[in-house]
Amino acid sequence: MTEGTLVSQPEKYWDRLFAPGGHCAIITTVDGAGRVNAAAYATCVRIVYNPVQIAFTTSASGHTVENVLATGEFVVNLPTFERTVLEKVRIVGLPFARGVSELEKAGLTAVPSTRIKPPRIGECLRHFECELVWTKEWLNRVMVVGNVVAASTYSQCVDEKGYIVWERVKPVAFCGAPYVNMFAAAIETMEVGLPYEGPEVAAAERSIRSYFEDM
Repeated sequence: MTEGTLVSQPEKYWDRLFAPGGHCAIITTVDGAGRVNAAAYATCVRIVYNPVQIAFTTSASGHTVENVLATGEFVVNLPTFERTVLEKVRIVGLPFARGVSELEKAGLTAVPSTRIKPPRIGECLRHFECELVWTKEWLNRVMVVGNVVAASTYSQCVDEKGYIVWERVKPVAFCGAPYVNMFAAAIETMEVGLPYEGPEVAAAERSIRSYFEDM
């Protein structure tokens, strides 16, 4: 599935493109021989907005972390809440042997990235090219944090100010291992008031104004 022309987004819009803050994702990496690996992850989280940084956790013995540590690069590809796409997400989540192309197994299209070696996935509507910042290992898992160095989407998925078009992007979350195969989405948006009048409100508003003044 594609929506218009694939376009790079300016850095000031990267944070807007990742909304909401946590996603189901497919991470693409390459090994030292240049072979592409793709793996599905239940939760990728935007942890810093300036510079935009994305984090995910992975098995300490998996192909993804081996590739990230070897090359320092990965791409976060965000799928949509559509059955055909999510079926492919489940396929790339299977434990294929090293060297097997998960993209080919799932029928996904590799699109060259603009800044790094791992490819983007054409069927995913949003892509974040990342360079490794740090890793932290615990409980046989590794947290990986990367700086976004480039971001892209399809032209019909964002408006002229870089905000996502919710009904086209359809952000998706995985419900967790106990649910096995269940995904969730909420494509409606709601503006919510703040029923509080303490001095913290003014401080928060100043911070928001400062953020937009820097855009």
